[in-house]
Amino acid sequence: MPPYNAHHYFQRYAIYVLVMLALTLLSISVNAQASTVNMVDKSDQVTIKTWLSDTDNIRKKKDSKTSTYAVNQQIILYIEVITPRWFTGGTRIAPIEIPNVVAKQRNPLAMNFTEKKEGITWIHQRWEITLYPQAEGHFVVPSTAVTVQVSRPNSTNATGVLYTEPQAFSAIIPSGLLSEQSAWISGQDFSVEQQWSQSNPELKAGDAITRTLIVKGSNTLAMLIPKLIQPIATADYQIYPQPNQLSDSQTRGDYLSERKESVVYVLQNGGNVSFPAIHLTWWNTDNQTLETITLEGQSFYIAHTLSSWLHQYWHRLIALIIAIVVITLIGFKTITYYKTHPLPAWFIYANAVKQQQWSQVRVLLYRVLRKHSDQLQLKQYCVTTDWQQDATQFQSHGITKKLSLSLWQQITQSGRGLNAICAKCKPKPVFPQLTKQRTKYKKN
Repeated sequence: MPPYNAHHYFQRYAIYVLVMLALTLLSISVNAQASTVNMVDKSDQVTIKTWLSDTDNIRKKKDSKTSTYAVNQQIILYIEVITPRWFTGGTRIAPIEIPNVVAKQRNPLAMNFTEKKEGITWIHQRWEITLYPQAEGHFVVPSTAVTVQVSRPNSTNATGVLYTEPQAFSAIIPSGLLSEQSAWISGQDFSVEQQWSQSNPELKAGDAITRTLIVKGSNTLAMLIPKLIQPIATADYQIYPQPNQLSDSQTRGDYLSERKESVVYVLQNGGNVSFPAIHLTWWNTDNQTLETITLEGQSFYIAHTLSSWLHQYWHRLIALIIAIVVITLIGFKTITYYKTHPLPAWFIYANAVKQQQWSQVRVLLYRVLRKHSDQLQLKQYCVTTDWQQDATQFQSHGITKKLSLSLWQQITQSGRGLNAICAKCKPKPVFPQLTKQRTKYKKN
């Protein structure tokens, strides 16, 4: 065992003394701090008040303190802390969570003011929490913890947690023209601005058109403003929505919101392309009316490219090609057939009329007359005055193309039951005596 070392002993003792001294100083510091920061008690006279804004109420039920607001309407929860001392630290309000209600502290600063009563100056610190009910129903703002720190006469501070009183309110859909499924918003002073931009001054298929809407309003939230442009593509264009830009601000107690919505239309076909109108429906909480803002649509002329033209009219092009092929085949078959067969009588007659070969026209007309009515003379075919005049003219030098075609049509159609000539115009029999004998025989 090594010999006893006095120097080593004194070194260990000094370290022990220093540790004990440090612990003592730390204890004194903690006690001093505890003596300067105390909990708020009744002697500090710190009070808290809370209430809901009621300037924009739709109505208040009789014999009830429950206020009724519109769905999506901005409701302000006021929290006011009052003390005759000074606030020596930041006031903290616990988060408020209510089902189907959006709660947000949009104003990060409190409104401070003083009030003198009975010779005592009271300091007020007023905070605002905005509430936006999202559905119909009855809601309760729960008791909320508010942490404060105030001064004391002895130059110390007192801190504590105060609790607000619960606040109740109701929300309804303010108009029968609205529903929970429809897109609308509550607020004040709404406006909508529309902007159009083109990728090229002269648009053609494949270019793009950008449509931008800027919606502004007060006493609402940008996230609550409904989407106005529906992303529905058509055969004329494809639609590509851009990220929305939301902005909420507070200026001198006014809460302002802005929503910027933009979409890009990529043009697919040529021709006139029309974009639909836009409607914003909103409930005016200022005068309790339902209002609508309408933005007109716009039309553009789009020039075709070869690919877009083929893409748009390919079915018509195929139908046209098929029709040409069918007509060509029919024409070829017809020509081949009539190379070995006589031409139709109407074709020969029409060609003779066209060439004004009147002798051949007369021969062909008498031939068809005999075929359809067994008559040998035109005048015997019909007894009407008009027919007799036409027959006389046809047999003279006053024959015309119109007359020739009219007589042919009346003779050929009369046998088909088309009533092309009058009822008196019945073909006369060639052999009247033979006809009478046949009639008599049928009666017997």
